[in-house]
Amino acid sequence: MAEVLVGAGSLVVLAAGAAAAGWWLLGGIALAGALAWLASGLPHAGGRLAAGTRAAGWLGLLPLFGSAFAAYVVPGAPSWVAGVVVAVLVLAQALGLRPSPFTARWITGLLVVAGLALIALCLAISPVDQAQPAAPEGPAGVLLAAVMVVPLLRRSGSESRWWPAIPVAALLALAAAALYQLGPFRLGLSATSLRDLLAAADAPALATMLAAVAAVATVSAGLGALASAQEEAGRWPVLGGGLVAAVLATVLDPFQALRIAAVLTLVELFAAVVLGRSASSARGAVVVLVSGILLIMLGTVWP
Repeated sequence: MAEVLVGAGSLVVLAAGAAAAGWWLLGGIALAGALAWLASGLPHAGGRLAAGTRAAGWLGLLPLFGSAFAAYVVPGAPSWVAGVVVAVLVLAQALGLRPSPFTARWITGLLVVAGLALIALCLAISPVDQAQPAAPEGPAGVLLAAVMVVPLLRRSGSESRWWPAIPVAALLALAAAALYQLGPFRLGLSATSLRDLLAAADAPALATMLAAVAAVATVSAGLGALASAQEEAGRWPVLGGGLVAAVLATVLDPFQALRIAAVLTLVELFAAVVLGRSASSARGAVVVLVSGILLIMLGTVWP
């Protein structure tokens, strides 16, 4: 599941991270991975409030996936298309539609192949001219990038203890290749800069394939997020929350949707420590401190 979330979210996160942090995006990805690993080792927080924050964190991803679908699959479409996409996903989940484990493995394999192909394209040709304004440098850039990546690194089910390793490594490789090919300025120009990456790699004919991969990734990630939310909060609360997410997808652009997802994920991490009474442990103290700092960064520094 984590690999699918990264595949769907990277459509927007790479551009947002490059715009805010430049090459420091790579450090932010590593920091987000470390935070996700630490948080996954905390004791499970019981109770309705804790379950509600976890469900809200999953539902907060829906506007991001809906807006990414609209931006890549139907470029130039009106904003309500993203809301319709989310509403259809919510209805499908309510009817019990969810990829089987076999289908999920095939989707993960497809995303891995697509990512490797994109990396190979970036490395196969000389990068474009990268004379552009410098992005923020130093610790602030790392923290900003981590804020944007954290929503994608969510554990579901019985994934292994070292579950963040593969999605973090994949995101690092894809981010490094995209930054090498386009540079931070061009990569951060728009939410759909991965399409520009294909043009820069002299492969505009692959835009249709990118749209197909984006559709598969966002739809499967959206259904998975809804299923995980339903496990936490039940069918009817998730149905209502999903419809709210559809409305948000209609009025938010991809970068704004990413901000909402980041807020809800960081609040979930903070609440997991407080409600699970883990703040006295070293792991819990680090998680609550870092998530608190990232929340402050999100509210004060994110452009």
